Amino acid sequence: LGLELGADDYITKPFDTRELIARVKAVLRRVEKYDELPTKIVQHYDLTIDLENRIVKKNGINIELTLKEYELLEVFARNPQKVFSREELLQKAWGYDFMGDTRAVDICITRLRKKIEEDSSNPKHIITVYGFGYRFGGA
Repeated sequence: LGLELGADDYITKPFDTRELIARVKAVLRRVEKYDELPTKIVQHYDLTIDLENRIVKKNGINIELTLKEYELLEVFARNPQKVFSREELLQKAWGYDFMGDTRAVDICITRLRKKIEEDSSNPKHIITVYGFGYRFGGA
C-alpha cells in the first residue's frame, strides 16, 4: 500500500534500527549523486583537481594532501558555489557515523588552505561564509 501511495520505500514495524539507518543512507547517496558535477577535472584559478585520479595540482605542481583534506576538497569541487555547513562537511567527508566536533572541519580546512591558497588568510578557493560554513569558489 505504501508504494501505491507514492512512497519510494517503506519498512514495517517492528524494524531494526540498523536497517532504517542503512535505508536512509542509501537514499541520501542517491540524492547526493544528482547534486554533483559530472566532470572529472575541475579547474579553479591556479588549482587543478583531477577527480578521477585523485590528483591535485597548483600551478601544475602536484600537491600532497591527506585523505581528509582531499575528501573535503572533492566535496567542494563537485559542488561549486554550494555553501556547506560544518555538519554537512562532517557527514560528507568523515561519514554519517562520525561523532566528532565540528572544529575538525575548521582545522582540516585551515591545513588545506595552507596547501592550496596563495595567501591562506585571504583565500580564493575555499571561502568562509560567516555564521554558516564554507563554499568553493569566489562570489
